[in-house]
This record gives sequence, structure tokens and C-alpha cells, in this order.
Amino acid sequence: MGDGGGRRELRRAIRGLWGRRRRVVEAEQPGWPSARRRTLREPGGPAPLSLRPTRGAVLSVLLGCGALLAVTDLSRGLAQVQGYRPAYALPAGPFVYLNVQSLQAELRRAGVGVSGPPTRPVLTFPNAPRPVVVETGGGTPGPYLSRALVRDYGSGQVYLDANTLARSLIGAGLDVRVRGWVNPDLRVGPVTLRLGTASRPVQAYNLHSLGLAALARDLGVREAYSARWSGVNLYSTHALRAPGGAGDVYALVSVLYLPPRDPASQTSPLVLAFDLARPGVDGRLHFALPYDLVHLRLTGDPDELRQDARRFAERLDYGRAERPAHALLLRLSGDLSPGATPFTVIPRNERSVGE
Repeated sequence: MGDGGGRRELRRAIRGLWGRRRRVVEAEQPGWPSARRRTLREPGGPAPLSLRPTRGAVLSVLLGCGALLAVTDLSRGLAQVQGYRPAYALPAGPFVYLNVQSLQAELRRAGVGVSGPPTRPVLTFPNAPRPVVVETGGGTPGPYLSRALVRDYGSGQVYLDANTLARSLIGAGLDVRVRGWVNPDLRVGPVTLRLGTASRPVQAYNLHSLGLAALARDLGVREAYSARWSGVNLYSTHALRAPGGAGDVYALVSVLYLPPRDPASQTSPLVLAFDLARPGVDGRLHFALPYDLVHLRLTGDPDELRQDARRFAERLDYGRAERPAHALLLRLSGDLSPGATPFTVIPRNERSVGE
């Protein structure tokens, strides 16, 4: 390898690094003063012959960079939290379970302090103003702790609901983002956790649904509700043209009259009915909404849903051919942080009749 080729390989290797790792690699190379580092940042610039690294130094840097990159890739590949799908039927709801032991190990490896019992873990994130307490609603560990925290009978392992974890982080004011669909990344400030493994996968449907909570509050309905959580396979399916890339996550939302299970409850009988989808192989979005929402009128104005909410509170018919329910098509950003923009409204003016 000639000296020119060595410099080019060296530049490419160091440009592959960033932040602290790059500074460490540059600083630790013998015969690598600041003048030489300036030459690397300005390819083509002249350098005194005495400052050129030897072939051995070039190989040493390349090997060192390769080792660092290999360690980084390996740690990312191994930094995965095992998911869990109960063998028995759980109550319907937005629950995605993570192996607590695996979760704690990955948090500690990422520099997060973990203390407290599984029923009330306390997490201390780097540079966070205060520890985060994850309230699970569980008491003394038993065979079944709560809907947010369950124990597997066969293995004895305890599993925590990912949405409960995410809500606690959001409530503490932390920067929380979800990226991906199957085995997604959950980013909390500088910490990234890969949820799910090949053998025990996790789907991000329920985590992405947290981005709809602000819209539900804004419309004055009690919560976001998916028909997929009902446990009954009875849907009104809608197929819409996908406006963007294959990796984007979209939501179709409307207002639905769904009284709370407790007749004495004083909460709103209205919910934000939704489903999430990514573009299929046919380039369309396939949504499943509650069966009552057969006839929809897509709009780009959230105030149309507010008007529906006022009418539906009076028990007027909705979702019918003569009075379609208004619906919004949203592109979700995955940013769940307080004050963030969790979605973008995709303006549409068309009707959709469910099958």
C-alpha cells in the first residue's frame, strides 16, 4: 500500500467514527499531532514529509478503527431486550411485555442506574434531572402481579409492559422516541434500547399508539382505543392510498361512542378510535376500525372530529351512509416526548366505505 493510498484509507476509516471515539483514535496514534489532523480534515492539503505516518502506523490505525467499529456493532447487535407473548389469554389492551431481567441488564449496560423492586423499579438516566419511578400497580410478587407486570408460570420470569415503561419516562419529561416496527428502538435521551429479539420479538404497534394521546385530550375524548384490543375479530376495514415511504407508520382515527365498562363512571363515553398501518405490497394502507365505523369522510381538519364528538355525545347516528363519521389520516413521527409533534395530518377529501 502506497503512502497516498494509506492516507485515503485512514481518512475513510476515521470519518466512519464520530464524537468521542474519533477523538480518542486520533489522539492515541503516535506521530499524529494537531497539524496532521488538520490535513485529514482538508484532503489534498500539503503536509511536511516528517509528519506522514508510516505504513505500520496506517495499518495500526485501520486495525484500531476496525476493532472499535466491530465492538460498537457487536454491542448494538447484542443490546436487545427479550420480548414475551403469554401462552395464556391476557385481558385486552395496549400491552407489550419485556423480560424484566433482560431489560435491567441492558439498562445498566447503557449507563442507567436501576434500583427498587420489579413492582416499582427506579431508573436513573444520565443527565436526567431526577430518577424515574415506574409505577406498575403491582404489590408483592406473585403468580399474577398486574396487567402491567406479569409472571410466567413456567419460567418464573417477570415481564413489564413496554407502554407502562414509556409512559413513566414521558411523564418524567424525558426525550422518548420509538423507531421501527418489528423489534423497534426505544430511545430515551442518549440511551437506545433495542426491544425484542429474533426468537422473542416485539412489535411497536402499541408504543406508536402513545403518540395519539395528545390528540385524544385535544378532542375531549377519554382515550385512544384500537379495535384490535377488543379481542373480537369484527372490524370495518378501510384501504387508502399510501402517501409516503414503505417504512412510515400511519394512523387512521375517528371518534366513537364507547361507554366505559363501569356504568357509574363519570368519564367521557367517547374514544378516539384508531388503527395503525404501514404501506402493504400493494402500496396501500389497510386499516381495521370498529365495525360501527363503516362509512367515513376523510378530512384534514381536526375540528370536524370535534363537531362529531359533540353530536355523538347526544347519541346521534354516525358512521352511516347518510352521515359518515369524519376521520383523519396521520403520519406518526415516533417522537413521544412532552411538547413534541407526534404526528402530521395528511389532508384528504374523500369517502371510504369499509368492508
